Amino acid sequence: MKYFFLLIIFCILFITMYSKVTGPISFGFMTGLQTLYLVFFIFQLFNDNNVTSRALTIKIPKTRFSVEDDINIPLFWVILPGLVMQLISSIYVTVMTTTLQKKYGTVKLTRDNQWNYNMFKWMFIVATLSLMILTYSYCNDFNSGIPLSGSYRSFILIIFLSSIVFPIINIINSHKLSKIIFSITD
Repeated sequence: MKYFFLLIIFCILFITMYSKVTGPISFGFMTGLQTLYLVFFIFQLFNDNNVTSRALTIKIPKTRFSVEDDINIPLFWVILPGLVMQLISSIYVTVMTTTLQKKYGTVKLTRDNQWNYNMFKWMFIVATLSLMILTYSYCNDFNSGIPLSGSYRSFILIIFLSSIVFPIINIINSHKLSKIIFSITD
């Protein structure tokens, strides 16, 4: 239930980060919310007795050259690093937007940096929603022992991959954007 409330607040912040007036403020709140999300998930990991059983299982069929096997990828291997990378990228962008807001009164960027900033925003939204879906799956889908359907497993695998790729791109992009504050002259 706590993740549902976090998702509602995230959705409000996603809308406010596209406004020139509330953008820097919403990134500050988003950094705090990302921190809260990370703390909640770490506490849940500490209290969970069967962390390793909450895994995405990929079945490898038997062929003439290989035996039948299963690959188990624990969900927390993706959720925890994804949350940390999202938090770091959020901190970078919060520092950048706050510095530009104090200096110019608005977030003033060149055309290329504005494009990177806009790409960061939508990839941040996709990565956060992907991590929320994985967290939901972690909390609810692996409790009963009932195997997941093939289409749902495929969906989780796509979300799994997007939860790996988008936070990595976000941290690279936000690091590039945060270098802007060092080129500001007084």
